Amino acid sequence: MTSGRGALLVLLALAVRTPILLTQHDDYASGGITTALGLVARNILEGRGLVETTGPDAILALYDRQQAEGRLIDIQDFPDPPDQPTKPLIQRMPGYPLFLAIVWKPAGGYRYLPAQAVQVLLGSLLPLLLYAAGGRLFGESAGMLAGGITALNLPMAWLSVVPLYDGWVLLVAGVVVWLLVRSDGRGHPFVDWAWLGLVAAAGALVPRLGPRRAAVRGAVALGIPLLVLLPWTVRNERIFHRPILTNTFFWATVWEGFGEIDNDFGAVLDDRATFAAVRAAHPGVIYASPEYDDLLRPRVLEAVRSRPAFLVRLALRRLARGLLLPDDRWGLPAAEDPGRSYAAFRARTGGGPAAYAAAEPLAVAIKLMKLLWGPVLPGLAVFGLWKRRDRWRELLPLLGVAAAFLAPTVLLHMEGRYLLPASLIWTLLAAACFSPVPGAPASGGRAAA
Repeated sequence: MTSGRGALLVLLALAVRTPILLTQHDDYASGGITTALGLVARNILEGRGLVETTGPDAILALYDRQQAEGRLIDIQDFPDPPDQPTKPLIQRMPGYPLFLAIVWKPAGGYRYLPAQAVQVLLGSLLPLLLYAAGGRLFGESAGMLAGGITALNLPMAWLSVVPLYDGWVLLVAGVVVWLLVRSDGRGHPFVDWAWLGLVAAAGALVPRLGPRRAAVRGAVALGIPLLVLLPWTVRNERIFHRPILTNTFFWATVWEGFGEIDNDFGAVLDDRATFAAVRAAHPGVIYASPEYDDLLRPRVLEAVRSRPAFLVRLALRRLARGLLLPDDRWGLPAAEDPGRSYAAFRARTGGGPAAYAAAEPLAVAIKLMKLLWGPVLPGLAVFGLWKRRDRWRELLPLLGVAAAFLAPTVLLHMEGRYLLPASLIWTLLAAACFSPVPGAPASGGRAAA
């Protein structure tokens, strides 16, 4: 790894991400979640604590307005009455609101753009991590290719701009991948496993450690995040009288995930419709509260018990869609503006595919590229894994990271952005396709590793 090439990758990543930041920083994306977390951040800075804003109507109306307009409204422009109703935060973790509060404090306002700029700068370091990891595993050329793919990866670039926690998950996954690769090359020193933290399961997969050393390092990796979560758990016990380790909404997520395909038991992929149905049966229940989650648990368990064929069909559909047709946002309005979609064109003109291609050639070209890119990266990863099957023990922990993101998505709820951390592993393995063949002479006459 050379500093010059690393700097080139960072500049390339910035060149891809900066135009998206400048032109689409107010795109709605997952705007409802962003707004809720932004209001929590404002409440922190205004001294109200870790609480969600639940009213008044002047605030709630802006949720609908920004969705209708397809753009985010800065929290700065939301009313801030001193007597606004709130509830303790529990549906989501406090990390992203705290990040917003940290950025907003010196910035002197409640606007997303400064936080998004920080995210873009940090996201531009992701290719550097893949370059380093790929170089350690498969050589300099493969590392540069992995870094280049990551720098040019438009779904990753788009996610780094969206003011939401998903971009941070991607960055953390990149750090974990780099630490795993570095740790393997250094004989798995104890301190590396302290840094790994959240990848506790990797301890059982790491080769050459032995059961006792793996258990010790796995305990360290698991223990550190548990210690970090302890204050949050104590806070939840004090407020909700339950030692909730992370957040609620698990059963609600699973139930709404059933609505991804047609079903005969009333599950729909719609927060509002689900809440309305639960509230009709249980008046007074608070949305996203622990009690709300409890009410959906028996419905989920009954569906799991009585409809195994449905669950298999749903899981297979999610797996195929996640690996082959993720339909991630690329940050290219020509292909993602609803007004320029084929459905909108057909509604306006009645024209077919050929007429649409003639009227919107750029949109069609981008859509075709997205359609082709979906299966290309996993396909190359499979070939790279087969090519470097001699290194399978070293690659097991990395496959474990991919499985850690793939399994919950397949079992709980599918959105393409949830699988982008796993695509970091596909990127490394795809780069292995272009590494020297094992046993073949490399430059300088030495056999490739």
